Amino acid sequence: MQSVYIASKNRHKVDEFQQLLVRWGVRARALPPEVPDSPETGDSFAANAMQKAAFYGDFCEGWILSDDSGLCVPVLGGEPGVHSARYAGRHGDDAANRRLLLERLSGYTGTERRAVFVCVLTAWHGATGVGLTVRGELHGEIADSARGTGGFGYDPLFYVPALGATLAEVPAEVKNAHSHRSAALNRLMRLWREATWDAPVRGQ
Repeated sequence: MQSVYIASKNRHKVDEFQQLLVRWGVRARALPPEVPDSPETGDSFAANAMQKAAFYGDFCEGWILSDDSGLCVPVLGGEPGVHSARYAGRHGDDAANRRLLLERLSGYTGTERRAVFVCVLTAWHGATGVGLTVRGELHGEIADSARGTGGFGYDPLFYVPALGATLAEVPAEVKNAHSHRSAALNRLMRLWREATWDAPVRGQ
């Protein structure tokens, strides 16, 4: 099976990518434990995805798949945006991030609670300088309270009308079929298949 390094130290994200990549015959590989954390100083999802891909590409031989994802709420001016993982101040504190989001949306109702999950993916091979960046989105709205025990991050708050549930209330395979990450990955793999260079990942 072909493989690709996932440019993240978030185990949930690596596992989710594994579930998404299996249909393409690709295995998600975790970064070596000794690799330092990549900086994330970009002012957009695309800038951060490309920054992380280039950074980890210096430590891993082969293909890197990097993503920068986040939640954007128009009525809040696009917050939390690129700061989604550290919205409440500490990186990765999902519960605190959700509480802060609900506080800031207090008093907003109906369409004012519309939101979009955004995922930008970059596939990068440092040795050859070959890369590609794509974007995927999932539209929904923010629920009044957390619902469900699945997923991670803002999933318990992100209600998808087409599913009649939050992303944390549906099985992983349902979430993965509709998610912003799935949309971006499917676009990426289709573009790679159409490209003139070799397949995006090779066996390691």
